[in-house]
Amino acid sequence: MDGLTLSRIVAELREEVLGARVERVRLADPSTLLMKLYRPHRRPGHVWLLLSVAPRWPRVHLVEHVPEESAEPTPFLLLVRARLRGARLRAIEQVRCDRLVRFSFERRASVPVELGEDADEGETVEGSEDAVDEETILVAELFGHAANLFLLDASGRVRARLQAHGQAPGEVYTPPASEKRDPWTLDREEFRAIVSGERPLAESLKRTIEGFGSLYATEVEARWREMSPAAAPSPDLAYAAFRSVLEDLACSRHPILYSREPLERWDPARASPRDVLLSAIPLSQARGWSATRWESFSQAAEVYYDLVRRAERFQQMRAALQRHLAAQIEKRERLRRRLDEDQRALGDPELWRRWGELLLANAHMAVRTPSGFLVTDHYDPEQRVIEVPTSAATPQQAAAEYFQRYRKAKQGARVIAERQAVIERELEELRRIQERVKAADALPALEHIARDLGLAPSGERSAGKRPTPTSPKRGAARIPGVYHFRSSDGFDILVGKSAEDNERLTFRVAAPHDIWLHAADYPGSHVIIRRAKGQVVPPRTLLEAAQLAAFFSQARHSSTVVVTYTERKFVSKIPRSKPGLVRLSEFRSLTVEPKIVAERVLTEG
Repeated sequence: MDGLTLSRIVAELREEVLGARVERVRLADPSTLLMKLYRPHRRPGHVWLLLSVAPRWPRVHLVEHVPEESAEPTPFLLLVRARLRGARLRAIEQVRCDRLVRFSFERRASVPVELGEDADEGETVEGSEDAVDEETILVAELFGHAANLFLLDASGRVRARLQAHGQAPGEVYTPPASEKRDPWTLDREEFRAIVSGERPLAESLKRTIEGFGSLYATEVEARWREMSPAAAPSPDLAYAAFRSVLEDLACSRHPILYSREPLERWDPARASPRDVLLSAIPLSQARGWSATRWESFSQAAEVYYDLVRRAERFQQMRAALQRHLAAQIEKRERLRRRLDEDQRALGDPELWRRWGELLLANAHMAVRTPSGFLVTDHYDPEQRVIEVPTSAATPQQAAAEYFQRYRKAKQGARVIAERQAVIERELEELRRIQERVKAADALPALEHIARDLGLAPSGERSAGKRPTPTSPKRGAARIPGVYHFRSSDGFDILVGKSAEDNERLTFRVAAPHDIWLHAADYPGSHVIIRRAKGQVVPPRTLLEAAQLAAFFSQARHSSTVVVTYTERKFVSKIPRSKPGLVRLSEFRSLTVEPKIVAERVLTEG
């Protein structure tokens, strides 16, 4: 996340959460802090703020789909809870145009902070009227591998840090020094001096101008080359391109998510993190890509990071499985080569038996030579004399040695043949699994292969588990009165067949954390996306479920239909109403085309 995009998110956060009260604080993983904020007189009243300092994707934004808590409490988390529970968020400030954000909280000194995790969501915490406000500052440094969170007291001293690097507790916090130039005050001559070197324009902008990451630096270069098709574009046009990017940023209101493929066709098996871009402005560099506008930077950021993490995780798991399989195949091929060597070392057991028998048959006529005995070969029709090599003193001793070698070679050949057959079967199975990995088009398929191999998929609970899309116990049951579908991401989607079935599906089958969907303003089926508590539903799955809700409604023949969705816990039955009639306390909407894309599962009653 570059500084210019971060500035738009900070501006949005000021509008959304200033004055909100901190109700809960937890760690989604060792690098990600989550805060539940209560906003009086706003709907929804509760929102979650995510602050992640993961080296690959450091970021700050609101989230709708809250990751489950998987990290053990740390001293940092315990101190943040003690200092921030019940506090109100009074200020959000981005330092310069850098990737550094300060969150200032105030709490009445007498506010009790011993709130249990099971406290009511609407519970308020009030201090006495004569209490003194305590200020606490949370600083988010989003500098890639150096990213960190710092908890400061009112004097600016570091009380705790999330990662074990950066300024230590007890030190007065000082923002990292920066020699980069402020883009908003940069004039033409200063800009010419910056880009006059031998480096490419985009690289010069990233190195010298604050807030410019790869996205907007590359955009300046793309616009520059469009303005100047000649072989050597002029510096003045480069400055014009630079100013056009800043002007677009200054008036941007809605983020744009660019993807090489439309989001509904996003496939992590074929995509990479470079195939999606989050921008505050229209991009010349992404001409020809699919562009989706969003109302909120936080919504767009949540979808963006979900897409890139899914693509990255898919590619990482596929690469890990391929490395594991290649290592296992190489291990067995080495073993096969060693077995071939052992077999050659054992020799021909029939030859050893034949020589032993000839030595015994010629025991009284054998002629000693420096390297063995000369004997008549009775197996040769011409009865030629051959030499049998041996160092034994007598033909009888030599024969005993060859019979021992015969038994050893014969037994060894049988064992080697058995082991070779096992290795060939294992190699065949490993190569078959290699083809499955190559053909896999969804993360659950790779996770299934990993479990078949006895490997724990990356992200299991021991290291911050992300559950698989469906719960076998819930997803496999026969449920009467519903159509059962499975999304492209492996999530179970249930569709009610009648009004009575809708009511049973919503209030008896669905869990409070499942996602509920229905065509807005039209009679139709209730649709449920089953998920684990706190699990993020991918955009593609949400789209496919919404398309089902539109298709199984009286708006089926419309070109587009508005579909509302929310968590099941926000759906309630209207007293004394007909079956299937409900009211929603919170919901969101999206517009889709009525159609069936999800796979039908033929297990319904």
